[in-house]
Amino acid sequence: MIAKAVRGYRPAGLIQYLFGPGKHEEHQDPRVVASWDGAPWLHHPDMLTAVMLGKEVLAPGEFDFDLKALTQTMQEWPAFAGLPLANPPAMTPRWEAALRAGGRLPVDAPAWLKHYRYNKDKDVVELRPGYVWHCPVRLHPDDPILTDTQWEYIAERLMKATGIHQEGARWIAVRHADDHIHLMATLVSERTGKRIHPYNDYRKLRDECQALEREFGLVPTAGMDKTAPQRPTRKEKGKAERKGWAATARQELRRAVSQCAAASSSGGQFLEELRREGLNPNTRVQDGTVTGYTVALPGDVDVDGDPVRYSGAKLAADLTWPKLMARWAETSAVAPVVRDENGRVSGADRRAPLEHTTVVVERAVERVRAGAEDIDALAHATGEVLAALTRGQEGREWGPLADITERFDRAARTPHRVLPVQAGEVAREMRQAARSIAAVGAFAGRGQEKFAAFALLLALAGLIAEIAAWQQANGRAHQAEAARGAAEELPRLTQRGRAGRGPADARPATAPTAGGLRRERPIVRGSGARPSEPRRSTRGLG
Repeated sequence: MIAKAVRGYRPAGLIQYLFGPGKHEEHQDPRVVASWDGAPWLHHPDMLTAVMLGKEVLAPGEFDFDLKALTQTMQEWPAFAGLPLANPPAMTPRWEAALRAGGRLPVDAPAWLKHYRYNKDKDVVELRPGYVWHCPVRLHPDDPILTDTQWEYIAERLMKATGIHQEGARWIAVRHADDHIHLMATLVSERTGKRIHPYNDYRKLRDECQALEREFGLVPTAGMDKTAPQRPTRKEKGKAERKGWAATARQELRRAVSQCAAASSSGGQFLEELRREGLNPNTRVQDGTVTGYTVALPGDVDVDGDPVRYSGAKLAADLTWPKLMARWAETSAVAPVVRDENGRVSGADRRAPLEHTTVVVERAVERVRAGAEDIDALAHATGEVLAALTRGQEGREWGPLADITERFDRAARTPHRVLPVQAGEVAREMRQAARSIAAVGAFAGRGQEKFAAFALLLALAGLIAEIAAWQQANGRAHQAEAARGAAEELPRLTQRGRAGRGPADARPATAPTAGGLRRERPIVRGSGARPSEPRRSTRGLG
């Protein structure tokens, strides 16, 4: 049972959605199954008696509800408290600058400005969480279908667990599918007429959902471990869908920045790698020291035509500047790759980092089995090796190896920590090996080089399988599942390669860019690549 709460400002808009046909899945027979006063039948909206279409009077359809009474009920106390019944006006440059400056606002500041705040950690002016509390509650596909009475009981349990019910807020639960309900509350107390601010509601929902799973015999879910990547917003998903992008800008940037981080040994090299990728990095400097950075995907612009920029914190917790500096401090720089007068790397020098990394990965397998080194650090370093190899084989394309790297990402994260405490000897060697792979640049995927890559993929599959077993034994269900999926997919890449199909053949040779056009891989790739270096084969490892 999964419950995730979000906040907004439009009670009427949410009610219209809950009793409408739905946007991403079909709603069926929407109905109120629970409420704050224990009388859900009193709040279920009546059907309209007739619907006007021009001069024609039609019988009401399935979703033609009279929502005025319910909307008025849910808006009554927010209106009394002086809260807006629609989204506050859009932020303007003048007032954004005022919020960033801090201190007392000018006397002519508009009333709606109090609903915005300056987030120093993310360096953005953002809308404060609204008073309209919305929480979908969904069952696992293998769970049985529950009755309305059971859902009423579940809704009451969850609302009491958050404390919203006890505070005197009005809330309802709407069901319009077999497997889920929607909880809605307006966070204003009927007793005091003041705004309610629930504390730690997401964790309380998680704990109560797990208790209900045990009580009803539902499929159990793992607890929160703070390793899930930051999800793209609905707005970002919609933008990607409209433009036909293969992934959202946030996802594409997280992948590209992770690859650049794995290829770097210092802040300066990292910024240069970002520039090579065309990510236009900007740095934040305080007292002469870099404290943060932002990147932007080419072609991803806002309504004013300005690049949409993301800080490292918006991409992943381990991609912030301080965490990257801590990671690089544990690993020394690698020797530059020898190139001829045309900037090319010999076949032997291209195979060498692949073969060396295979040896290091096999040593890591022994360490995991023996428990002789911090497994979290080895898992994180494994993610860096995958990122470097993906960059060399597929570049910015979203191919099969990129899918595997993305799947393994959660397995590389330590629960409740951003980075492992301290990397051991082999973990540091793996990080150096990842940088050696990145230094070569693009791989051709032919001849002996192809078989060296196959050997590395199989070694990585063995290591990740051992990591999955260790994580499962230590109760890390999310990480174990991610690692198992990656371990199962890696050998299949070598099977396709031996059959004459490389991983890149499973996808088009070009991938959608941020501008919605298809673009070939850049010639320049990796820290040592040169413009004259031949473009790698689109057949990847095949």
